[in-house]
Formats: sequence, structure tokens, C-alpha cells
Amino acid sequence: MKNLQEASERWKNEGHEYKTAINEWLDIIYINKENPTTECPEETRRDMAEYVLEELIEHNKNGKHKEFRELFPADNDPLFNLLDDATWQKVRKVAILQDNRIVAKIGDYYDWQGVYIIKDDEITLVDGLIGYGFSDDKKYFAKVHLTKIDVHEGWDGPIVSTFSIPYGTTFEEHQYESIEVFSTGKQVVLVTYGEIFILNEDGFEVIHAYPKDENEEEEDEDEEEEEMFLHYPNAAVSPDDKYIVVGSQSSYHIVLKNENGKWVETANIEPRSSYPHKVCFNYRTNQPLLALSSCHFSHSSTLGVFVNDIEGLQASGYSMDSEKIFVVDDRRWIFSIYPSARGFYLGSNDGYLWLKITDQEASYVHLGGTIMSIDVAPDRQHIVVGTFSGQIILLRWQDVVPVEGKNMRVDPYLITNLPVIDEKRYLFRTDNEPLIW
Repeated sequence: MKNLQEASERWKNEGHEYKTAINEWLDIIYINKENPTTECPEETRRDMAEYVLEELIEHNKNGKHKEFRELFPADNDPLFNLLDDATWQKVRKVAILQDNRIVAKIGDYYDWQGVYIIKDDEITLVDGLIGYGFSDDKKYFAKVHLTKIDVHEGWDGPIVSTFSIPYGTTFEEHQYESIEVFSTGKQVVLVTYGEIFILNEDGFEVIHAYPKDENEEEEDEDEEEEEMFLHYPNAAVSPDDKYIVVGSQSSYHIVLKNENGKWVETANIEPRSSYPHKVCFNYRTNQPLLALSSCHFSHSSTLGVFVNDIEGLQASGYSMDSEKIFVVDDRRWIFSIYPSARGFYLGSNDGYLWLKITDQEASYVHLGGTIMSIDVAPDRQHIVVGTFSGQIILLRWQDVVPVEGKNMRVDPYLITNLPVIDEKRYLFRTDNEPLIW
């Protein structure tokens, strides 16, 4: 690059041209409902990737990240090859607190795991935490330590419950995945790669584990341990605490209901694709919904079912043998789901954040990197996402009056048909201080 200003002008000009072209190309598909007659436009700034990343790091060192953003509006498309490697720490979970602080869990079960609190430009690692979760209304937060789980009233509030790790062990043995909190703060669902538990004042109950075959001959210890590993363990608690959905690669979507103090199966739904992957209840719509996502390489899918239709339901998403289930999305591998009054936000491995209720209509914004987590601020004006490529991206809704047949995008540097603005990004690199863009 000749100089910073020339690089900035190229970044902006070519970025604006590319985003305009690809948005118009996508409008043909999503507004005109037609197939484009031209090839999809291509990004032209890939050769700038290393230079721009170096400048981002340098500007952060000098406290000039705001100046950098003015020069180079945030955009992952040119950086695609640099973001798709192991130098970035995975952002597994994000949440926006009542005071607009962001809480982020970084790292996977086989990596270093930690939790950061972000307040504007201040990014602080929380001592001793490897994860967290919260109730649907965010009244209660579970803070996961290596040897115990504390449930607080509010993020900074008093402890209302403390739970020991099952079997008296630590999370070094259990391989922690996630935690869900009941509306009372007195129970949690703990998801690990060995088993899924309910923890309460009486101890713990296993509600999902790798199925045992009593007829199999004894295997050696290493093979047995590998065999008992739960791939894609997932769980969700309904906001009214009435149902829990659990699943993993070796199961169907299983809905449990509490009967006489025990959680028993009340519904069993074969996934649309092969492996149950993510689930989410939505009580924000007129009729409560449940989304069931499953994955199988190139063919992945998300089913929907009304909560009132759950009990006693035995259905196959593969053959669609029940009128009580429907398809929310039939194309994408979904890694995160968030409930909306308009349906579900779906975070995909293709870098898109989708807003859908059926497979017929779609609102979207492309951010880049598999979207691992989604949350919406109490003001309903901000959306935060965490990505596999080490980023926390803060979006802001802009008030726009919709016009039929017209795209509502307002940010010239986003691929989207939504009125959202890319407001700020935080990037986490291995063995480096977090970056702000």
C-alpha cells in the first residue's frame, strides 16, 4: 500500500461498490423471487487483508481504534482467509446486561475457557469463571467455576443458590458445554460432553446420556470413554419451567416434562437432518414456539412446533409425517438461536444471521464467521453476536418505515435487507490483547 489514506479510500470505495452489487443481486432472489442471470459479485479487497489487520493491531496499541474504524469500516469479507484459522479464540456465548455491559464466554471445552466483561472500551477478564448462563428473563445468572456453580440474582447480585459439580468432581473431568437457568434460580440444567444434568437443592439427576447397549461386549477403557462422548449435546428450558428439550448426535429431539418430581419423556421428534444440534423456546410470539435445529454436513435444517402441540407428540422431521411440525429453515447449519416476536434469529455457519419464522421469507445480515451466540439488549435496539472467528459484533437497529418491494438496509458496508448498523466489534486473538474495531 502506498499510504494509509490511499488504502482507506480503496477499502471504502471498493467495499461500497461490492456491497451495493451483492445486495442488488440478493434482492433479485429475496424481493423479486427470481434467479439472478449474472454471477454473484466477488470481493476485490482480499489482497488488503494482512495490511488492514496489521493496521488494526497498530492503531489499537496506540489507542486509536476509533480513528481506524473511520478509515476502514468493519468488514470480514476481505479478511476471510485470515479469520479462518486457529489464531482466533472462539466466542461461545454473549449476553447484554441491563446496564448494556456485554458478557462473553471465550473458548471451547478443549481450549482455555474464560469470561470477559465489556463496558464500552474496557475489556476485563473475570477471575475464575469458565462459563455462565441465565434465566429467560435474565433475573438469575449462573456463574460456572471449575469446582462449583453459583446462581446470582442479577449479574452482580447476591448468591441465591450454589451447586456442587456432579459426582464430586471438577469441570476438568466433565468437559463443560453450557448451562441453562430455571426462572426460580433454584435449578439449572448443566450440559457437558458426558451427560446432561439437572442440579437442584436435592443434588443432581441425569436427564440425558449416551445410550448404553446391554448386548455389546465389554470394550477396553479408552474405546468405552470415546464411545460415551456426547457429540453436539444441547438443552433448553421453557420460560415457564414446564419443559426441557435435550438431544445429542445419537438421539432424537427429546422433550421432558416434570411429573411427580421426575423428568419424563413427553415427546420425541426425529430431526429433519441427522443430528440434533440446537434448540430454543420462544414465548415472545402470540403462540409459544419451539425451534429444533439439526445438522448433517451440507444438509442441515430447523423445525418448528407450537408448544401447545408438544405433549404426546411422536413425529419425524425427516419424513414430515405430522402436521404439527413445520420447517423454519431447510438449508443451513444453525449454531445459535434467539427468540424474537417475529420468529427466530438463526446464527449460521455461513456467517449469516437470519430472522425467520418459516422457510418462505427471510431477513438477514451477513457478518462472517460461524455465529455461535446471539442476544438482544433490554432496549431492543441492539443485537450482539459472538463468532467462531473470535469476534463480538454489536449491531444497532435504525428506525425505518418499510416500503413494499424495497430493501430496508441503511449501512452501506453490510450485506443485509434489515435496517441495522454495524456499530462496534471486539476481536479476540490467541495470546494477544483483545482488539476493538
